[in-house]
Amino acid sequence: MQRKAILLFALMFVLSISFVFASAAELDQADVLYKQDKLEEAKIVLDKLLVNATDPVSKAEILWRLSRVTLNIGDELDAEGATDDVLFAKYEEAQAYAEESIALHPMSKGYQWRSASVGRWGETKGPLNALSKAPLLRDDLTVVVNDYNDVDNSDAWYVLGQLYFQLPGWPISFGDLDVAISYTRKALDTIPSDELYPNHYLALSKMLWKRNWNVSKRSSKINDFQKSWNKANQTNIERHKYYEGAEGTSKVPFYSTVALNKMSDKQEAVLLLNYAIAAFKVWKNPSRGDLRSYNDIQAMLKEYGY
Repeated sequence: MQRKAILLFALMFVLSISFVFASAAELDQADVLYKQDKLEEAKIVLDKLLVNATDPVSKAEILWRLSRVTLNIGDELDAEGATDDVLFAKYEEAQAYAEESIALHPMSKGYQWRSASVGRWGETKGPLNALSKAPLLRDDLTVVVNDYNDVDNSDAWYVLGQLYFQLPGWPISFGDLDVAISYTRKALDTIPSDELYPNHYLALSKMLWKRNWNVSKRSSKINDFQKSWNKANQTNIERHKYYEGAEGTSKVPFYSTVALNKMSDKQEAVLLLNYAIAAFKVWKNPSRGDLRSYNDIQAMLKEYGY
């Protein structure tokens, strides 16, 4: 009898280990499908995994991925001309997945995708609703980069940059163009090697074109930013407000052959767009979102007069 119990326990252990490995493989499959822009297929895999998942950590990993893929499905529906009601429902679904992930097992990605979902919802609702949601987005992203020390999270820095760029400044809200530029520079510098993210280049280009500093003013201001960057006892979120000055005026961005103090804001804005176009032309299998960004980049260059 004791031997049968031992054999049964051993069998259950082997089966549980097999399930863990199978789940990990399917999770990887869902990630690959997501990167291949096969969003609906990725969601089917994740839905199946969620039904069979038992422990909170595994469920949380699946749920934040469901939030990510659902949000992107919403973006595609938006591009296809879906009604606001359809978009609200999709972004609210994405938010619910992220919130459930956080409730089960808090992690950086849960907060990241909750903030993105709330942001999309606010954008769809309109300026006033977007404004009311802004502090919630900033709080979630602060958790990502401060509490989890996830300072190489390109998506998080991009969303932070967009917040500070699109919002009005004091006393209405916390918008700040210089902070937006610093956060977006960080987003560019942390793009994963297997991702394209053309919208990041477009975003920074728009910000620089609007700021319009000449070479002399850039050099002076970046020197000031470097002093602020080097101050001690700052949180990640506060310090990166001065990221533009992290390496001083002599920094040569990866998309340039000259240093920051050798070009104006508008010159860099054009350089960013041309680099993004060149990168897009050699990129294999760009997503539908990448293609839309590429078209926007070409349109923006024409608007700049190039």
